[in-house]
Amino acid sequence: MDLDAIVLVKPEAYEMLDKSAAEGYFKADQRVLPAIKSGLINRGEEQLKAKTGSTSENIPDESPKRTEFSLDGIDFGLVTNVKVINPLYQTAFDKITGFLEVLANDQNQGIRKDNVRTFDKKPFVEMDYLLQNALWYLSRVTKLGVENKFERIAAPADIDKVELERLVIPVELMHDFDIEKPGAAKLWYQARKFYDDVITTTVAPLKDEMVKRTGVTKEEMPDETQKYWEQLGEYLFVVQSIPSPKRELGKVINRLYAIPQKTKSKGSTALPVVPGPENYQKLLEEYKPILPASLKKWKNLDGKIGELVIFHYGIENESKVQEQFPFLPEYELKKDGNKMFISIQALYDRMKALEKDYVANRLLRVHSQMHIV
Repeated sequence: MDLDAIVLVKPEAYEMLDKSAAEGYFKADQRVLPAIKSGLINRGEEQLKAKTGSTSENIPDESPKRTEFSLDGIDFGLVTNVKVINPLYQTAFDKITGFLEVLANDQNQGIRKDNVRTFDKKPFVEMDYLLQNALWYLSRVTKLGVENKFERIAAPADIDKVELERLVIPVELMHDFDIEKPGAAKLWYQARKFYDDVITTTVAPLKDEMVKRTGVTKEEMPDETQKYWEQLGEYLFVVQSIPSPKRELGKVINRLYAIPQKTKSKGSTALPVVPGPENYQKLLEEYKPILPASLKKWKNLDGKIGELVIFHYGIENESKVQEQFPFLPEYELKKDGNKMFISIQALYDRMKALEKDYVANRLLRVHSQMHIV
């Protein structure tokens, strides 16, 4: 006898950490959630977002861009935002530090370059030449991409208000889910509500309680992985608390090379601009008229404007700049006409020091469980 549909029953809601909660968690984790997450909810979401027609390979010419449509009486409103995809900062960082090493090594070997000078027997690099190359390396690994998000999902009351203790899924849709088929969007909407409800009432509370019982917090980060386990009847739960520091090289790059850009005006659909050697001078000049006002408004300059960009604007003697960027004198700025030069060694050392300073303390939680036979 062939099955036409699969019936999923909602596990009991969590009340306290006991055998009943463990059984509900296992039922959700092993049977209910996997059955609808990847093949139905995720697949449906992918198909709905695909209806915008926007992908990282097909970037729209405006941002934000809105798309609206209805399926099974459910109204969908999606917004497509074009954004800068998180660059490969490690690659850019390595390229820039390698570039500085080559400049210093060439100068030490007597290989002369127009953009490198010797002051006090130390090699200095010309600022525009430095920014052109640093931004070239950074722009090479910086791409635009799209983010398709649900802005509105409005279902009629006969779909939205139904409390589901059971979810019936046609086998045909499970094997080959197609959001365009009659009834598929309604099923996707109900499955999504069903899934979120199970997570909220059955899974998340147990996980939260287990994490609380570990006694390990981000504020008191352990030096090594801590493992906590607890047996509930014939079920064993294990939580690993894993310290996982992450180098934030993006913050290093921004600390030094960030070029401030005007905020998009209300209603603007202009795409983001990636600074590079071909446009950074224009971006710097465009921002110059509003820089004094921004300096007063910015509470923290870090991430707003780079240390090296400070020299371009000639604001290194501003009190707020001196207070928040105390390293600036170490660059030993030299001027020759319209050209400015900074110490190669100082910049190299600064990048290496910031690499160690900008580290995020992350605490990862890995949950596992097993049924003890």
